[in-house]
Amino acid sequence: MRLVSAIAVLVCALGFLPGRAGLAQEACIEPPEPAPVDGAQLNENQMRTAAAAAREFIAQSDVYQTCLASTLDAAKTQATADGKPLDPTMETTIRAKAEANQKAKEKVGGEINTAIGAYKQAHLK
Repeated sequence: MRLVSAIAVLVCALGFLPGRAGLAQEACIEPPEPAPVDGAQLNENQMRTAAAAAREFIAQSDVYQTCLASTLDAAKTQATADGKPLDPTMETTIRAKAEANQKAKEKVGGEINTAIGAYKQAHLK
């Protein structure tokens, strides 16, 4: 997991080279959401795997959101250095992506907590 995070940060950093603000935005890769699971139907290993997938999604979402914030900061810095205003659609787009991903993180967290509760109800009586 640390290697994946380090690679994502490096890719974001490479995008901040002069004249590359657009590349940085493209380098921020949103992680895919794990599929929701029914904890009552899972065995212990499947439940552990599902919980690990949720934790990994949340961790990678943090990296993604950090990348988006860094991209926006770099674009603002570049716009100031160029003496131009920041394209308002760029800021709106980046903020919308971060907000959507935050909602996805909350949804995945809620789903895995529900699945864990169902698992405990079904298997730990």
